[in-house]
Amino acid sequence: MKRSWPLAITAMLLAGSLTACSTANNAAVEPATTTVEVTTVKEQPLDAVYDLSGTLAAYDQTPVSFRINGTVASVNADVGDRVNKGATLARLDTADLQLQVENANQSVAAAVASLSSAKASLTNARAGQQAAAAGVASARAQVESAQASQQGVLDGARPQERAQAQNAVNKAQIAYDQAKTAATRAQTLFDNGLLTQQENEQAQTTLENAQASLKDAQEQLSLTLAGAKNSDRASAAAAVKQAQVGIENAQASVAQANAAVEQANAGVEQAQASYDQAVISRDTAQLNLTRAGLQAPVSGTILTKAISEGQTVSAGTEMYTIGEINRLKVMLPVPDSEINQWRVGQQVSISLYDEVRTGKVTLLSPQTNANTGSISVEVAISNPKLDWKPGQVVNASRQASSETGLLVPAQAVVSSGSEPYVFKVVNKKAVQTTVKLGNLYNNNYEVTGGLKVGDKIVTRGADRLFNGDDLKVSEAAATKAQGTSGNAPSGAASTDANGEASAND
Repeated sequence: MKRSWPLAITAMLLAGSLTACSTANNAAVEPATTTVEVTTVKEQPLDAVYDLSGTLAAYDQTPVSFRINGTVASVNADVGDRVNKGATLARLDTADLQLQVENANQSVAAAVASLSSAKASLTNARAGQQAAAAGVASARAQVESAQASQQGVLDGARPQERAQAQNAVNKAQIAYDQAKTAATRAQTLFDNGLLTQQENEQAQTTLENAQASLKDAQEQLSLTLAGAKNSDRASAAAAVKQAQVGIENAQASVAQANAAVEQANAGVEQAQASYDQAVISRDTAQLNLTRAGLQAPVSGTILTKAISEGQTVSAGTEMYTIGEINRLKVMLPVPDSEINQWRVGQQVSISLYDEVRTGKVTLLSPQTNANTGSISVEVAISNPKLDWKPGQVVNASRQASSETGLLVPAQAVVSSGSEPYVFKVVNKKAVQTTVKLGNLYNNNYEVTGGLKVGDKIVTRGADRLFNGDDLKVSEAAATKAQGTSGNAPSGAASTDANGEASAND
């Protein structure tokens, strides 16, 4: 909107008289130096005016809390500190945690010994199981042997054995007949004196032996033909029964060995479970020890702090809040009737006092606010120098066109005369410069004449200046001017080659 400028003759005369007096009175003395703030004129978007405001907030906020209970031993960070991811913000007392780790290590060692003993018992039980199985096999072999012997007793002599016995009798009979004939002849010869007594006795002895052999062969044949005796049958049956008892005993040993193996397996499983539990307890204790340090999960600036040394804390209780403030955001309450004019990625002018920055729409809420009926629009704003702070209230306007113009803060314009003017800074002096003004955008006037891009003008303190006053830019003003953005690049407050005080937004 354009602004009209009423005639102010009295003010001009007063200003002229004051200037004349000032010149006359100070002709012989060094002129006073006035401390002011300055800014650089630049071309900026001419935004549509929207009466929107919101509160700055960190773009991302991360609560930080301990994961275990304990007592705070040290605190290493405070509000406003810039921290990197992984930095230790605070630490709990670790005496109890270290004791838990030591106890857990001892429990693991004891569990290892128990597990080794249980495995050794299982090995011995399996060896006993194998020995019992071998005993069963041996007992079964003895049963089979006893049963075969019994069957042999019950079956009697085989045909081959009977034939052999008969052959033995026949041979013995022949030998007896021959010996008898020889003995008879020898006796006759002895009686006739043709044979010695010794020779006769030998023949008689041979006969007796042949007779005995024949008798033995006949008895063996009789035994073979008669079969086993009752006592032999009983003895064979007893041998079979004894062998069967042996196999029963062997099977009982196998059952005992199997039970021992099962018991040993149960012991190993129990020992393994105890070992696993001990390892878990040890790992938990070691993990809790590492959690005694409170590390920053992200890089950023500490926004809040609720921790002090000696404090007893609980897991999950928020101790710090870390925020990303090199980028800020503001939620703008846009009337639902205008929300169709907003898009993600759209540029928005955000103003804080006399400084304007360009933000970008990052989110359109999918629902209206229950209390106001407006729709929240999230806008992200770059804050590389960290000079804008969460909690500050800003005004916003959405860029409606691509038109640009020279914008200067409204407070830089002096309107005490017939025409508005500003004070340019030239060689550290205030130079009164008449300007032509256009519309007012977000507390900034569009300048359509009198200034050009790059001119330095006084912002704060212009209402106390006179043409030609010496100027000094305050340190605070220069710092603020360095952080002012917009569409022009940022720069530091400096003095140019002509000694002109300057500060870039």
